[in-house]
Amino acid sequence: MSTTSREVDVLIISDLRFPGGTSHSIATEIEAQHAAGYTTGLLQLNGPLVRKARGVNPAVAALVREGKARLLVGPRPVAARLVVVRHPGVLQAAAAQLPPVTAAHVVVLANAGPRDTDGTVVYDVAAADRAARERLGREPLWAPIGPLVREEIRAEVPADRLMTEDWVNVIDVDSWARPRTAWAADRPVVGRHSRPSAQKWPRDADTLTAVYPVDGSWTVRVLGGADPVERVLGRVPKAWEVLPFGAMTPQDFLAGLDFFVYYHDPRWVEAFGRTILEALASGVPAVLPPHFRALFGDAAIYAEPGEVRGVVERLRADRAAYEEHARRAGQVTRERFSYQTHVRRVEALAGPPAADGPRAPAPAAPAPAAGTPLVRPRADDDAPRVLLMSSNGAGMGHLTRLFSYARRLDGDARTYLLSMSQAVPVAARLGHPYEYLPSAKALGMPPGRWRGMFVDRVSETIRRVRPDVVVFDGTWPYQGVDEIRDKNPHARWVWSRRGMWRAGLNTEQIAKAAWFDRVLEPGDLAAEYDAGATVGEPAHRVGPVTLLDVADLESREEARSALGLPPEGPLALVSLGAGNINDTSGDLGAAAAALAALGVGVCVTVPEIAASGGPAGGDVHLVRDYPLSRRYRAFDLVISASGYNSFHELLRLGVPALLVPNTATSLDDQEGRARYAAEHGWAHTLPALSVAEAQPLLADLLANGAQMAARAQAADPGNGAPEAARLLLDLATGETR
Repeated sequence: MSTTSREVDVLIISDLRFPGGTSHSIATEIEAQHAAGYTTGLLQLNGPLVRKARGVNPAVAALVREGKARLLVGPRPVAARLVVVRHPGVLQAAAAQLPPVTAAHVVVLANAGPRDTDGTVVYDVAAADRAARERLGREPLWAPIGPLVREEIRAEVPADRLMTEDWVNVIDVDSWARPRTAWAADRPVVGRHSRPSAQKWPRDADTLTAVYPVDGSWTVRVLGGADPVERVLGRVPKAWEVLPFGAMTPQDFLAGLDFFVYYHDPRWVEAFGRTILEALASGVPAVLPPHFRALFGDAAIYAEPGEVRGVVERLRADRAAYEEHARRAGQVTRERFSYQTHVRRVEALAGPPAADGPRAPAPAAPAPAAGTPLVRPRADDDAPRVLLMSSNGAGMGHLTRLFSYARRLDGDARTYLLSMSQAVPVAARLGHPYEYLPSAKALGMPPGRWRGMFVDRVSETIRRVRPDVVVFDGTWPYQGVDEIRDKNPHARWVWSRRGMWRAGLNTEQIAKAAWFDRVLEPGDLAAEYDAGATVGEPAHRVGPVTLLDVADLESREEARSALGLPPEGPLALVSLGAGNINDTSGDLGAAAAALAALGVGVCVTVPEIAASGGPAGGDVHLVRDYPLSRRYRAFDLVISASGYNSFHELLRLGVPALLVPNTATSLDDQEGRARYAAEHGWAHTLPALSVAEAQPLLADLLANGAQMAARAQAADPGNGAPEAARLLLDLATGETR
């Protein structure tokens, strides 16, 4: 089959923007088909069910990049031996968007029933069937995803076109399985993960508290948010550990549970329950409402809400029975829901793969023009493992340093992020697996009580990830690190600790270096002005650390296009704290007024302008991106605070800068950095912005900023991130002691 033709073995038609189960099910079927030698094409329909502007689901997009599927765009005809339509409502509403399609067989997969919990019609079986016949030229077979959906559509689908077997979701059983040799904690740990939809939760307080205790007798962990719980109970129980949707991978979440307990609104017809399948494949026993028995059979445990506590307590008291159930669940999952299940049903309709001989490997990604790609190939599974952990700092500094290390380690070590920062989901954009651990402040817990949770969660993560090295980036190592080390003695620990602390502050933290095998100190261009407690303390010192280097910058044209900025005219980025853009007495307002007087357009990062509570106005461009530094060439100058990250990025990357130090930081000596840069002719600085003081400095930056930035670059000793990564890799492999 020609690689340039639009002919494939299997064509999947869907709205590929779905954020949850539908897209992940598509991704697993692509993987199964690719492994069996089938070629897969994808056609995107912009259906009515995705109301927010989104791109293709990242899981599906990654498979396209890897060459495991082809995204077919444009009006040219497409031919396939088997067409699978995922979600009838998408075809019903958007079939007119299809190019001409020739198909030998068509299957309409009913992912859900035709109606929602409130009776709203999601799709009409007859209308979707008619769209398939008219646009795809075949009378389609209808495949319910499970027995409950089968009952809902049975009367509306011609009997001879209702497939006799359900088109169940499948899973790569081996990749999900996790060993479970001990209990997760000294009390039962139960959990669930799902989208934060009300229909996914019990609708009454009695049921909810029966299956998910609120008294602290069990540890209840939730991945996906718990807003519906707050609507039912009036609060989210403080004894629960709740993570937002996407805060960590389901695999890692499930590995930390003893039991997966899933109960939902009884009015909701849970079409399949992909999260349940994931739990079963991971080896955690699932406790479910009895109606799931028709789908999962002996793989799960079924109980009414009032029986759940007894079920969990009995299995918790009988480890042998627990392990036997987990073994049986794994066996049933492998028999009924594996990749082989999917390949058999594809082959029954489409025959064997059309391509002769061994499957062609996925095409290699093109080499970048310069610099290190932001997302690099992952290391082999047997490579050294590094767990990178950060505190909950106010900015992005801690996380960005860890990303800087991880970027240079990828390909040589497997890295994993664990952070108390709510910004940690940006790790996914860089290709790093991550997990969010809420801080005491985020949970509203007293520090003493939170410490126990911190020790348990980090210890559990270490047991699951099995790191050779743990790196903590922060200025205040948490109480409990020493206890965690005692429980997990195999890993080596590194304290990544920047300098430039305010003189006389935080001195008591220096003694905590004894908890670590090494102290790693990212350098500071203003180190001569460092008068803090870290000066002279033992450490492995490297150059200033930034995520990007000059070679990673986009051109001015590329950067402005990517950010949606005007291609012509001078632009400045204002990256400061909260303030009202229309209030010239504040820093943001003064910056905007001074720049406008010079004829310079104003760009403000979205989090900052949002914090001001006021609209930006027609002359201000809002900018949202991470890492924004790769697009610094879009700007003629930047007005910025002088925190570690922004200070070193601006100077290293050659950006003319007016530095306005944040004097409210508890420890970081931003004034010292800004003063050092100004005295060396690298940048201008002001303690606070006013139109009268800022305007002449900004005018000078427009005229002479390039020469100032060049002086800073000439003094740069080079990025310390590669050397830091070498230290971590040496520690992980035992090559340094």
